[in-house]
Amino acid sequence: MFSNATKYAIRTVLLLASKSKIKNKNYIASDIASELDIPQPFLSKILQKLVRAKIVSSSKGRGGGFYLTKANLNKSLLDIIICIEGVNVLNECLLGQPTCSDEHPCPLHHYYKDVKKDLQKVISDFSVENLADEMFGVIG
Repeated sequence: MFSNATKYAIRTVLLLASKSKIKNKNYIASDIASELDIPQPFLSKILQKLVRAKIVSSSKGRGGGFYLTKANLNKSLLDIIICIEGVNVLNECLLGQPTCSDEHPCPLHHYYKDVKKDLQKVISDFSVENLADEMFGVIG
């Protein structure tokens, strides 16, 4: 349903969340890429987007790298998805039709409409911290 970039972004943020209990520890892109088996140049572009959207924090210089603050941990799964896919990702037609609405529905519009609402609610309600807690145990 989502692009590889979005899947990589989610995996990256969850990895950083799982390691957020290690104080004063930043992770460099090459280490993240290696651990998650993601091409490093591609990951670097994803990390730039995540930092600009304030989903991930970073510091430069010696000892610099990527990490999550409490504010980052409070971001939702939806925030990550929108950061990479754009704001209309959950409003697009499942069949890719350019005009799909209640007035001009595609054959699946009325079935998928409620599913989209439910999906949006679920991914809005899950914070990075909650999701990481469920996946890796208590963090922070």
